Amino acid sequence: MCTLHLFFKCFPEAPVILAANRDELVTRPWEPPAFLSKFPPVFGPRDTASNGTWCAVNGAGVVAALANHEGTLGSGGSLCSRGFVVKEALGHGSAREAMEFARAIAPACKEYTLLLADAGEAFVVESARGKARVHTLGEGVHVVTNKLFDEPGDEKARLCLEAMGALSKTGEKPPASAFINLLSRHGSFGEALCVHDDGSGFATTSSSIIQIGPDGALLSYLFCEGPPCGGKFVETLSPF
Repeated sequence: MCTLHLFFKCFPEAPVILAANRDELVTRPWEPPAFLSKFPPVFGPRDTASNGTWCAVNGAGVVAALANHEGTLGSGGSLCSRGFVVKEALGHGSAREAMEFARAIAPACKEYTLLLADAGEAFVVESARGKARVHTLGEGVHVVTNKLFDEPGDEKARLCLEAMGALSKTGEKPPASAFINLLSRHGSFGEALCVHDDGSGFATTSSSIIQIGPDGALLSYLFCEGPPCGGKFVETLSPF
C-alpha cells in the first residue's frame, strides 16, 4: 500500500517535492540510502532482495519512485524486478528519457506505477495487463497509490489530494514537519498512510522526503526508518 505524493511546481524554490511511504513485508531486507551507482550517480535505499530500489534520485535531479499494484507483492514471476526499473530509469539524464526507458521495459515486469520527475517535467508510467500507459503531469499535486493511477473511487488518493491541496494552496513551501505529518496519517485499512504491523508482517518500513531545486540540485533528502509517525527523519548528506 505504498503512497507517493508529488508536489510539482507548487513552490518556486523547490519545483519537485516527493513525500513517499514504503509499505512492505517487514522481513524483506533493505539498506538505508547510499550510492546505488556512481557512474552515473544514483542515490537511494537498496532493496537487497532484488538489488534494486523503490525510491531514489540521480545527479541530474531526476526523482523516481514506484508503487506495486494490489495483489502483486513478492519476488519472481517476471523477466525483471520492479526495483531494477527504478534504478535503471535513473541512469538517464531527464525525466523524459527515464519515462521512455520505463515505457519500453514495462511489459517485461510485474504491474507497477512509476513516478518520475525533474524540475521541468513529470510523468507517471503505469504497467498493467501487459501494457504501458504514460500520464504527463501538469503543475499541482499528484498522488500514486497501489491502485491504477487516477482510478475512480480511490478514497485513499482522494484524501491525500485533499491534504496536499491544503498544504500547497498558499504557494509558500511549508516546513518539513508538514510533509512528515502528511505521511503519518492513520486510518482504516486501505486509507491509512502510516501502517503498523498488526501481526500480518506488513507495515510502513520507511519514508522519504526529497526536494529538488529549479536547477536540478538536490536540496534535501530526509529519510526515516520505520513508520513515520514516531520515527526519526534524518537528513542524508547531499551526495552530488
